[in-house]
Amino acid sequence: MDFLRSIAERIERDDELRDVLYSLILFGSYIRGDFVDDVSDLDFFAVLKEGDPESVIPRLRVLLEECTENIASIMVDLAWEYIVNLDDPLNKGYPFKFLTFYQEDFLENHVVVYGCRIDGILPRYNWRDLVAWRARRLLKNVDRDGGNAAMLRVGAGEVIRLKALMGGARSIRKDEILRVLRTLQDDESLEVFMAYLEGEELNWSEEDLVSFTRTRLEK
Repeated sequence: MDFLRSIAERIERDDELRDVLYSLILFGSYIRGDFVDDVSDLDFFAVLKEGDPESVIPRLRVLLEECTENIASIMVDLAWEYIVNLDDPLNKGYPFKFLTFYQEDFLENHVVVYGCRIDGILPRYNWRDLVAWRARRLLKNVDRDGGNAAMLRVGAGEVIRLKALMGGARSIRKDEILRVLRTLQDDESLEVFMAYLEGEELNWSEEDLVSFTRTRLEK
């Protein structure tokens, strides 16, 4: 992955980025091995020691987009957090799903592109406690995303992952989620997930998406 070396070298030449970045991490499907061209994101996580994110993050995003332009991702997804919040991201800072509900997958499938590891900083949460928290959070998102069909489709996808994990999925690999969905015999969930995997448009109304999401989360 030569592009990672290019990213690190460019950060090292940028005084501001070098001084404020504690860590830059690539995680998710590209590392997990189930990245799909023109379907998957490239997921980066920047941990800041200090600094103004409105100055740092846009510059870092441009750098990442330039260094990964030959990878067929749909976008570079760049999350960030201050290091002081990583000892309890659920109650401090922003509780990203990869630091909380999907933390196990994050820990197993990430590489440090620049800076230091964060494995020893993150707390370990009780997964059973996180399930209800995750469902409540996704329910709130349904209300927030009303009128935004694209975000409602994203939410439906997250509900499908949650259902598969509760149904016995051993990981969030796409093939494992698909295997469990087939055993659960939920045709609507399969339709949504297959449209995502194949990069096809899901021809559902907003009302259909809201109903699909709410009924499964409430259950």
